[in-house]
Amino acid sequence: MSLSWFPLVLIYICTNTVSKIVQKLALKNEEVDSTAFSAVFLFLVGVISAPFLLFEDVVFSLDIRAWAAVLLSSVLYSACMVLFYHALKLIEISQVEIVSTTRSIWSMFLGMIFFQEVLNLSKFIGVFLIFFGIAVIYWEKGQFKGFTKLHLYTLAYAFLISCAYALDKYALNYFSVVMYQVIIYTIPPIFIVIFLPGTFKKIKPLIKAQKSTYLILLSCCFQMVSTLALYRAYQTGGEFSVVGPLTQLTTVLTIIIGILVLKERWHLKQKIIGISLTILGVVFIKLLQF
Repeated sequence: MSLSWFPLVLIYICTNTVSKIVQKLALKNEEVDSTAFSAVFLFLVGVISAPFLLFEDVVFSLDIRAWAAVLLSSVLYSACMVLFYHALKLIEISQVEIVSTTRSIWSMFLGMIFFQEVLNLSKFIGVFLIFFGIAVIYWEKGQFKGFTKLHLYTLAYAFLISCAYALDKYALNYFSVVMYQVIIYTIPPIFIVIFLPGTFKKIKPLIKAQKSTYLILLSCCFQMVSTLALYRAYQTGGEFSVVGPLTQLTTVLTIIIGILVLKERWHLKQKIIGISLTILGVVFIKLLQF
């Protein structure tokens, strides 16, 4: 018996959150290069997803429009994941997640441009709340403090991955879910190694038996399950406008775990206020319409 879309979204929220936390733990190892990690992580998720092709009616397209979307999305994923893991290695996961909430803003603008979605007052308020929430965390004595180039990398990641998601939405019209997941996870690491050739040598420490290697494999398994659950949720009737906001709960859970379990206490009071404002901003953009 197949699950309805709501339990699948809950599976996504839990597994995606665990995957992010495990990724952060793996990246704490000084021997783990963030760029090499991004290539290995993406490739492994694609590989371990492949056996699930046996359980679906495979749909594969040779349409040039589909592959144009796939290749462009792969380039965007290559760039954004390198930026994301570089930031995740060096700053708190709670800070990365807070800045990443700007995905909602970029998705909103992309929806207006490419999907004829309507801009209204609630979305303007949401944009303001997200940026104000981020400012609250880093504003101190009349200037921004602690907002570094790593945070700018995270902003760039949020924009690029929003563009990739929009392309995924289009490309999924041509491929079955697992087939597309295998493709979109295995092509970007190839691009990373080609355009950043020094990455290949840095991969070697990641494949020897050690704690970080096991953590990478564990995070890949959780990531594979989370992505399949999300795509399947859309397939089984979950509306984009409903599922999208619910997935933001991963941000809330990840931030909470980062604070409580990983002891991320930098600007804690300001962070709590900022988190509340940014999440409220996401609610205004995704859920409220006025």
